[in-house]
Amino acid sequence: MTNSKKSLALFLVLFVIFIDWLGIGLVYPIFSAMLFHPDHQLLAIGASYSWRCHCLGLLLAATPIAEFLSGPLLGAFSDQIGRRPLFLVTQFIAVIGYFLSALAVSWGSIAVLIGARALAGIAAGNAAVVGATVADLSTVETKVKNFGLYSMACGLGFTAGPLLSGALGSIFGFHVPFLLAALAILTNLILIYFFFEETNLSPKGAAVHFGEGVDNLIKAFKIKGLKPLFAAMICFFFGWSFFYEFIPVVWIADYGLSAQQVGTAYAFGAAVYALSAGYLIRPLLVRFKHTQLLVYSLAVLGPSIFLLLFQPQSYWVWIYLAVFNFLSALVWPTATTMVSDLSPQEAQGETLGIYQSIQAAAFGLSPLLAGTALAAHTHLPMTIGGAAITLSALILYRKQKGS
Repeated sequence: MTNSKKSLALFLVLFVIFIDWLGIGLVYPIFSAMLFHPDHQLLAIGASYSWRCHCLGLLLAATPIAEFLSGPLLGAFSDQIGRRPLFLVTQFIAVIGYFLSALAVSWGSIAVLIGARALAGIAAGNAAVVGATVADLSTVETKVKNFGLYSMACGLGFTAGPLLSGALGSIFGFHVPFLLAALAILTNLILIYFFFEETNLSPKGAAVHFGEGVDNLIKAFKIKGLKPLFAAMICFFFGWSFFYEFIPVVWIADYGLSAQQVGTAYAFGAAVYALSAGYLIRPLLVRFKHTQLLVYSLAVLGPSIFLLLFQPQSYWVWIYLAVFNFLSALVWPTATTMVSDLSPQEAQGETLGIYQSIQAAAFGLSPLLAGTALAAHTHLPMTIGGAAITLSALILYRKQKGS
């Protein structure tokens, strides 16, 4: 494959992950506002605060739980039959999922919305295929840079998602952002069909079976070189999800932010993340070892969450978002690169699928638990999130000292 074709393939798969994360960020301002803001009611006016918290947990959990089930299968299938067919199938499913989400919001049906978010999650399992494709297209020298671009695309998608949903949703209705996402995915589906060339030139014939996600969780803690990293990252994913997915409720309760303001705050944080992942962290990636970067970043990130428990003036939230997302930009691409580096070339899709299973399992389970925690106290998800991320730093620090 020529360099120009590699560049085009890289752009197309980065656009896939951009849309995946646009869809993730899209829902935070919408769901929190529809359930908790008095101007936007998805549930009956008399619904209890506890029930609203549990519904938010269900809505946020539907996508990652489905992704947990689909991601490992898609990653393993891509090793077996190639990356391109999986991109075409998952993008088609995503179009249906986002179109149904728009209909569900228009109808005011939370049941249909949960089902539609599950379809979007099945499609989002292609993140493992994207990671494997980035590895296919990378050399030893370009892998860190390409995975940095991968994280940058995630950050840009997460920037656009809440910004679009907060602004357009408040003006035209919360169904409109889902329609725009469906249109963007359909566009990328057409581009992949006509312009994407297969990157897995040596497919293997390993068997693939359902229940792979559960099997992968077991495998994750049996792989000698990756076991400590996977253990640390599952704590990080739990903590990140507890904190970042439920912080809009805190903003609405403590500062009275509107859906548009919540979307703007998320977009600002995600923009800092994208800029950091694409450019600002590069000098640090060169200067420090990957394990050192993870330990230092997590050691600051976890405890810093507790600072927000003191309920500072609202302008401090913006400063904190910048710091939080800069540190997060060090964590995500560094960890993904380490997983890829420690994996054999012929099993990139499978190993990254295992890693995707860990992330999806944490992102699927934590909203259900955080919904219960939120019902007990508005700030409890924040406290648990900070503790979990701090624990991830301690796990890696212990591993670093022992090696």
